[in-house]
Parts: sequence; structure tokens; C-alpha cells
Amino acid sequence: MVLTPELYPMAAEVERIVAAEKEISESIGWYQDLRQDRNWAKFDVRVENAGGWNLTLYGRARLASPYKGSYSLIWTLGTASYRIFSLDVNGYHTNHFINREQWQRRTHKQIWKDAEPKFAYTPEEIIPEEPNAAFREFCREGNIIFSGQLGEFPPP
Repeated sequence: MVLTPELYPMAAEVERIVAAEKEISESIGWYQDLRQDRNWAKFDVRVENAGGWNLTLYGRARLASPYKGSYSLIWTLGTASYRIFSLDVNGYHTNHFINREQWQRRTHKQIWKDAEPKFAYTPEEIIPEEPNAAFREFCREGNIIFSGQLGEFPPP
């Protein structure tokens, strides 16, 4: 699919989305997708907002030590979806960016930028490694009010 400018996220709009107050009012339960990877638990939940953006928050965390997790705010535009804001704790992937720095198994955050959609940076604050605490930190920074119930993280 070729993206037209009106369907391609612009950094200014992403910054407005992240800065806007959003809410998750439904409960979240971690689950294992036994058809895929039994070592990971995940969830996905709709993010309510007054801006009319089609937003979903995805969470994924490794069940065994050492902890690794990812929390991503996804914006769906038409038939395409974009990871516009995310937190990777002990990042389980490698990112290559304009400055050639790599985040290999390190905690980092990403926010969509026009010049480089996968712009990442190392957070200055301490990010918790407990999955539910990391989720709450992601919500705090992303201006997401979580008023639902958060299920216990499953044992390994």
C-alpha cells in the first residue's frame, strides 16, 4: 500500500496525541497466546480520547527472567497502523537510527518523528521492571488515565 500524505502520521499530530489526555476505562487481563510464544504474556486495549483518534495500547512481556517488555500506543489511520509512542524495557530488539546508536537489550522509548519514524532515546528516569508497574509508568508518561482493573501478571 502506498501511503498518501493525508494517511501518513506527522510528528506534530503525534505530539498532540501523546500530550492529550486519554483514558483506558476497561479492565486489562494479561494472557498467553498458546498458539504462538508460550514464554510471553500480552494484552491489547482501546484507548479512549476526545480527539477522535483510533488508538490501541498493546502490552507484551516475557514471563521468565530476565524481564523484557514492550508497551506501544498504536494509531490506526485508514488500513495502516503506526507505533507512535512506545516503551521497551530491556528492549528485545535492536534499533538502528540516524545517529547510528543501537539499543540492544536496553530500555528505551520511541516517539514518531517526521524525519525518522523510529526515533528512540534512553529514558532519564528509572523504569520499573515489574510488568504492571512498567505499564503504569507508560500510561503516566503518555497521559493515559487508567481507571480499569489491571489483572495480575501470570507466573512463568
